[in-house]
Amino acid sequence: MKTITQFHSIDSFTTDRLIAEKIKHNDLDKFFIMHKNLQLMATLGGVRSEEQTRANFAWNLSQWQDNGFGLWLFYLKTTKEWIGRAGLRRVMVNGHEEIELGYALMPQFWKLGLATEMAKASTEIAFEVIRLDNIVSFTLTTNKTSQRIMEKAGFQYEREIIHADLPHVLYRMKNPRKVEILSYDPHWPDLFEQEARRIKSVLSNQLKEIYHIGSTAIPNMPAKPIIDMMLVCNDLDEIEFIKDKLSSLNYSNLRRQIIPHRSFFVKRQDNHISFNLHIHERGSTQIKRHVNFRDYVIHHPEDAKAYAALKINLAKQFSDDMNSYVMGKDSLVQKIDANAKLWPKRKNDYLKENTETIAKNWSHERLVKAMVTNLNVHMTHFAQYLNQVELVRIPGFTIVNTSLPDDTFNFVLDADFSTAEAQKKILEVTNYFTQKNIPFSWWVSPFDKPDDLPEQLEHNGYQNTENNIAMYFDLDAWEGQVSLPPELEIIQAQDEKTLHDFALVLANDAVAFKQYFSWIASVLTDDDPIEYYVGYVNGKPVVRGLSCYFAQVAGLHWLSTAPDERRKGYGAAMQQYRLKRAKELGYHIAVLQASSAGYPLYQKLGYKGCGVFREFKLKT
Repeated sequence: MKTITQFHSIDSFTTDRLIAEKIKHNDLDKFFIMHKNLQLMATLGGVRSEEQTRANFAWNLSQWQDNGFGLWLFYLKTTKEWIGRAGLRRVMVNGHEEIELGYALMPQFWKLGLATEMAKASTEIAFEVIRLDNIVSFTLTTNKTSQRIMEKAGFQYEREIIHADLPHVLYRMKNPRKVEILSYDPHWPDLFEQEARRIKSVLSNQLKEIYHIGSTAIPNMPAKPIIDMMLVCNDLDEIEFIKDKLSSLNYSNLRRQIIPHRSFFVKRQDNHISFNLHIHERGSTQIKRHVNFRDYVIHHPEDAKAYAALKINLAKQFSDDMNSYVMGKDSLVQKIDANAKLWPKRKNDYLKENTETIAKNWSHERLVKAMVTNLNVHMTHFAQYLNQVELVRIPGFTIVNTSLPDDTFNFVLDADFSTAEAQKKILEVTNYFTQKNIPFSWWVSPFDKPDDLPEQLEHNGYQNTENNIAMYFDLDAWEGQVSLPPELEIIQAQDEKTLHDFALVLANDAVAFKQYFSWIASVLTDDDPIEYYVGYVNGKPVVRGLSCYFAQVAGLHWLSTAPDERRKGYGAAMQQYRLKRAKELGYHIAVLQASSAGYPLYQKLGYKGCGVFREFKLKT
């Protein structure tokens, strides 16, 4: 950072002449002072009433709560005088969502370069801490002074706009960060150890393990100057406690990571090195994936050499495009992940998932979030390791594309974008699949964003084709009795033959199912969070079901009975068999998504509904 001289956290930092503090509830008086100042407000559209000021202040406070960033108040270092405010806000500009740099300086401090200092500090937070791709700033067309400040801060004129019914000019600034790959530094492991000690000192009993992952953890591997650390916590229901403790170490802008609701990411920036924390609950599949990758590459020099060469070449090719650099590594990373997963010498003593909490005491929201997370892992886990499958995790949604001619295996999930972005994001997904001529479905969970996503999908050419009721079952209240028909034998499918049988119990496209499960057989190991079960009668597969153990619940998915073998008790037997298995593993709650036909039956068996998962497909 060039303007910021001391970065305590995103809440507080200093520049050469200024101290910045995140706005707080007791700062309303300063907004009243600003909004009544005729000279200042002439540059911001006019003075505001008390009611308008209160509303504006509440909106600015909500920016911090909703986004993890917002406005700071700035004070002179020498006299501690308050001089104005500046910061980052999520706003709508002509129907499109943007991150805006806004600033306002009290008139008695004009013409001292302080507004430029505030603006530059805010851009450094935007690009080096929050890692935004670009930000905008706009001002009245008549405000030439503010336009010069934008230009000094590094913004470039883009266009004229109408904002608050007044003519403005909009400037934009793109993230100037480069893809920086450095030669291996033998001090990186020491930096990890030092930081790990600091983290352990504040998280105490909540932290179970901490791993050094990523390229800086691999000897002789060139890397970005980032120490990636995997924090293994006992229970991520305590994430607010964890967030508060990490903020005391200057970690900021905690946000969700690739597994919704049960994984998080936060970082701390020093002058020459970043510390990225990947926070997962014990038992997470991502812990194994990252640590196994690290260990495998360390012990396989040829793979390490290929990975290093790829990183260097991509950094040269995409020096100004971090996203392309990262995506360029995906194929090789996926291949190494698969090899590491099957490596006989991989670590196998990871902590088991936490099943100690009594899930039946959870709130409705916590329970449904666990279902969403469990379903996400069920639908994406093996895609991480199959080079025949394209797994796209980008801001806004997740895509799994097998290229098989069955929408069972090609889908979109985990939508997380704004209403303003909806049409653009939906079009991205639609074009992705239609250009490849691949059938697909879009699954919408109770916590997908925006809240009106179903309506947005229908407005953009999709139709609701299926609604599954989210249901849960109290395993603690169940005695665990299983009644199997004497002719039925249930086994766990663990090889290509039994997985083939699993696929053919009920298949919309036998070829696609057979192909997909032959891929699964190539990477399936005994430490996966998913178990497949097949029931046989006289050697014929007649019923199937899979269980996914994640997010402190047992997810019971894909229960199917062959059409000519129904009403014989095989489906109920498979369900009881999996419930007993989950209970033996220590789980307290089983969850599933019931079809409209199956919902009444599950209700009679003691399952309770708590939400809806919706499937959408393009209209034909």
